[in-house]
Amino acid sequence: MLEISNITKKYRKGESIFTALDEVSLTVEKGDFIAVVGASGSGKSTLLHTIGGLIQPDSGKVTFNGKNIYTMKQHESDLFRRKNIGFVFQQFHLIPYLTVYENILAVCANGNEKEGINGLLETCSLMSLKNKYPSELSVGEKQRTAFIRAIITNPDILLADEPTGNLDPDNSRILMTLISDFHKLGGTVFLVSHDPESTKYATKQIRLQYGKIVQQIS
Repeated sequence: MLEISNITKKYRKGESIFTALDEVSLTVEKGDFIAVVGASGSGKSTLLHTIGGLIQPDSGKVTFNGKNIYTMKQHESDLFRRKNIGFVFQQFHLIPYLTVYENILAVCANGNEKEGINGLLETCSLMSLKNKYPSELSVGEKQRTAFIRAIITNPDILLADEPTGNLDPDNSRILMTLISDFHKLGGTVFLVSHDPESTKYATKQIRLQYGKIVQQIS
């Protein structure tokens, strides 16, 4: 499904060079739930963003269903992300002047997707808040809204970058249960987290250190 082949990414600041990823190779199969762990600065988020087409590696390639996502034209790349990738970030990235419902609707491209919004709002205990704005929500409610927005298009892969980082334990469990349910329905999940409780939901675990994979557990 997804092949990451010898990707390297370096960041330069002045004369200093920091290697975030160092010839990382990884295969993501359909239906995997992979948790990526490691210390701060080990390359976890860079790896996730590279998989999602947000950060282009300096070398190597990311291949989805046989096609290198970094040789796509801009409109092909945008379409790839919209159709195949759902993102959940620690900071939610909700549009402040849109309601809960409108934030989710903004990513929908067809009627079938729109018809699924209310059902997911019910599942996520947000139906009564559908006309509220992000400033009126708790952090848990914001993250559940972001989760619905990420999966409403039925993506192949859900990329979650520290999704429980701003949540208390109760809201973390709620969100991780929702992510686990997405996986149980056939979705593929790639999770970056410092939270040991969150990584327990995964079926595979990868440990990064200094931009290299140092351990894989299935």
